[in-house]
Amino acid sequence: MGNVPTKVNAAYVNGWWSMKFLARYAHLALWRPALRVLCYHRVHPQASDHFSVTPEQFDLHLRYLTGSGFSFIRARDLLVDSPLPERPLLLTFDDGYVDNLQFAQSILQRHRALATIFIVSGYAGDRARWVAGGSTLMSPQELRELDPDVIELALHSDSHRAFASLSLDDIENDLQRNLEFFSLNNLSMTPVLAYPYGSRPRCSPDQLQTVFTRLGIRLAFRIGNRVNRVPIANPYEIQRIDVRGDASEAALKWKLWAGKLL
Repeated sequence: MGNVPTKVNAAYVNGWWSMKFLARYAHLALWRPALRVLCYHRVHPQASDHFSVTPEQFDLHLRYLTGSGFSFIRARDLLVDSPLPERPLLLTFDDGYVDNLQFAQSILQRHRALATIFIVSGYAGDRARWVAGGSTLMSPQELRELDPDVIELALHSDSHRAFASLSLDDIENDLQRNLEFFSLNNLSMTPVLAYPYGSRPRCSPDQLQTVFTRLGIRLAFRIGNRVNRVPIANPYEIQRIDVRGDASEAALKWKLWAGKLL
């Protein structure tokens, strides 16, 4: 009898590691359909750096994407049973910078592209205080000026603190405030999350799923620079490809088509 728990535990551990392995390397299954998610932050004519692209760069990206046969979707399209279009691509923006309204929106409209903007609610109408000299973020009124036929809003926390440094209770409280912001300001929102800094909580997947289920959060996105094979293995581990204004077009195209292989 004393050997039974050991065998059961060993089987559980082996099964757990098998699932981890499959989830980590699912992007290498090149015969399966794929979802690509691009992560932008700012679009501004006077900025071209790690977190910013110029309007000219963004326009060039969208021209390439449309010319390559990608179909733009929004995060809400991942929440329904309808099949995704061929070669689906999700454009996302983190934080909610006012230049997304000033410069990105018109380019999206021109290319008939769709996008999801993840909002940090605690600093809306202020500036990104987690960055030295952080840029201005959209106020509730400016968020209402976004074209709802092009842009949807989603969750990026209330405080923009790394979830890995917070307790599960603190994370839940933070996300509750993030959700309340949309309700209080009468703003439509899709119940999906982009982890601040791509930093996931230090807890078990079951604990995290319990919190997300309680809050009604159905998907979560991280930065992993990998292509997501469809169907998605873990709805709270959807990988995004970060877009840098200081990177070459060739580097972006490589990540777009192949992602980070290992």
